[in-house]
Amino acid sequence: MFRNFHFRAVKTFARPLNSKKSLKSENKLFCSSASVTSNSQESSGFFKASETNPVHLNEKHLGRFYSIDNDIYQKLYVQYHGFPLEYREQCKVFREQCVLVRKPYLDLKRCVDAMDLKKPVVRFVLHGADGSGKSMILGSMAHYGYTKEFILIHIPWIPLWTRYCKEIVPSTTREGFHDHTINAVQFLTNFKTQNAELLQKLNLVTSKEYQWSKREVTEQGSNLLAIVEHGISRPVHATECMYTLFKELKAQSSEEKCKTMVLADGVNGLFYDCKWIKGADRKMVPPSNLTAYEAMKDLFKTDWKGGVVIVTVDRIALDLEFRESTLPRYLLKKEGWELFDPFVPIEVTNYTAQEIQTTIDYYLERKWLQHPAASTEEGRLELEYLSTRNPRTLMELCNSR
Repeated sequence: MFRNFHFRAVKTFARPLNSKKSLKSENKLFCSSASVTSNSQESSGFFKASETNPVHLNEKHLGRFYSIDNDIYQKLYVQYHGFPLEYREQCKVFREQCVLVRKPYLDLKRCVDAMDLKKPVVRFVLHGADGSGKSMILGSMAHYGYTKEFILIHIPWIPLWTRYCKEIVPSTTREGFHDHTINAVQFLTNFKTQNAELLQKLNLVTSKEYQWSKREVTEQGSNLLAIVEHGISRPVHATECMYTLFKELKAQSSEEKCKTMVLADGVNGLFYDCKWIKGADRKMVPPSNLTAYEAMKDLFKTDWKGGVVIVTVDRIALDLEFRESTLPRYLLKKEGWELFDPFVPIEVTNYTAQEIQTTIDYYLERKWLQHPAASTEEGRLELEYLSTRNPRTLMELCNSR
């Protein structure tokens, strides 16, 4: 199950552009992948920033698109849904990866740049309306962290561990606990892909011996990748390996041996009972008895240094009856609020007037919008009106038939 699992029906109430046809007429607003520019050369619109290094982005790039190198994109985002599914599909069609530089990203980047890593970790909580771009900001910070040589602990979508988890089995190391075997293997595989090169460079080793079973041991002084590789090869131990990896990274970041960036999307999903997670007796397993949940919550604490924690809270991470507000105090509940307090809230709003026009320009340049009226003032206003400047709604409108 992928990141964005629902779509909203959008009806057209705007006045037709002329008496014969409007933007949502029989002439399509979109094009197929075959009609997009066939070569992979980067487009050169005025709305594209020449800067591709996320560390160097600043206010002069605000409201413009910057490109992500394909090799970095494949390493950070493709394997484990680092960006929303719709965006990744769009990248396949456009044959390039471009992300809009927005104010919440620059604010977050500026705060991280100014942090003192010798002090306890600072927690940042992104919040905002559904589809406003929180996951995209979080994904952009992964690119920033990778460039700044942070070890990335990237958990792209918490509901993959809650209502969409693939397998739950009793823990072999913690009595009364249950483990996410398949999810943990996928996480460790993605962690290795993102961080293997940096871990080898830093030569981080285990601080003690770890006994997984009577015959399976990770010796003290082994490379941290040994824990990762053991979890990948032995799914029954994967969740415990993930927990152990988190503890090692917290300790070694505190000792200034490395820097760690924690990224989690939809973190509020950890603080609600999940009726889909059941044990062998078919009874619901409480969140406090899930090893992966406890590992993640331990990661969000401020008992370590040398890192940063960036998370999002999202209504879509919850069941329908828990979607009354988009504010962190409501979504995190009492347990989550107490865990994260204090934190730095960063609101991600809908597009500004400049941002939505830049996005329309980009769709026109990539020939994703082909209707002649789409480039007119009336056509642009109609798209802005129908989407209410919401990034996901605009994407859905331009994808519609």
